[in-house]
Amino acid sequence: MRPLLLALLLLLALPAAADVIWLKNGDRLTGEVQANEESLILTFPFGGEVEIPRSAVKRWRAKPKAAPKLSNKGIDLTLLTPDDEKWHLTGSGDINLKIKDSTNRTNSLSTKGKLELENPDWRSGLEGEYEYDTSNGVTTDHNYRLKPRVDYFITDRWYWRGTIDYQRDLQDPVYLEVDYNTGPGYRVWKESKKKLEFLLLGGLREAYWRANPTFYRLFNSDHVAYPTMTLAWDYQHRIEDTRFELFSSGEYIHYLSQPAEFLTYERTVDSELGMRYYISDNLRLSWSANLTWDDVYVDYQGVSRNVNGREWRQLLSLGVSF
Repeated sequence: MRPLLLALLLLLALPAAADVIWLKNGDRLTGEVQANEESLILTFPFGGEVEIPRSAVKRWRAKPKAAPKLSNKGIDLTLLTPDDEKWHLTGSGDINLKIKDSTNRTNSLSTKGKLELENPDWRSGLEGEYEYDTSNGVTTDHNYRLKPRVDYFITDRWYWRGTIDYQRDLQDPVYLEVDYNTGPGYRVWKESKKKLEFLLLGGLREAYWRANPTFYRLFNSDHVAYPTMTLAWDYQHRIEDTRFELFSSGEYIHYLSQPAEFLTYERTVDSELGMRYYISDNLRLSWSANLTWDDVYVDYQGVSRNVNGREWRQLLSLGVSF
């Protein structure tokens, strides 16, 4: 009985330490995967291999690699029955010490967090940020941001995204901005050590402001809507055999039409570039440089002037992830 029990335990443990492939016909295979551009080569635990065309693959997940790790593997959730495909939950949170490079140099604290839940067909996420700045005892920035999104995987690499970006400012006359976007995304890399995704989104940016004579003369209303086209990216890459990780994310927004006669929005850039060091599997230290830029022109009574909304920031962050 003892050898039999040992064999059963080994068989139960194998799927948790193996690569997993979900096929479009509903089958699920486990083993060790070698990937190339055209196919996946799966080697079974007890010998033998099979080559699977990428066109037949719905999704695949690589087994966890040995330390150093980027973070824990997340949490597998079985929402219905043990036989159903599981949802995989991951998350992170950071506390930032921010240094602003602007006319008035200020220091502040801000927080941000991220949750992501996925299975072979769907991926949903929620990002949030909260910022509170003071300078000489006066509040200069006070805002928060929520960004829910849903992705549907068409193939292993292609997916369709729908997202809302809700930004509320408690200090600025423009107190609310809401972006509605949808469009295709493509995963160049989806491996244990690197990730690169691009998105092309079309949508609408709406802005609302408090009673303001200048805005009312420009728009003759208390809100405005801009149709937009957005190019977004998400990049992570662990340096081989180290605990360092490079990352970058952001979006380039092009405004397709101009509802105001005297005010022209050309583009908006919101991006970050940085490096993380994983102190442990869950604890990390990060540095990043952030650029926020609104390229805006005012043309009134024959006088044209660029309103430069560019701001560089550096962030020192202490965070956790799972």
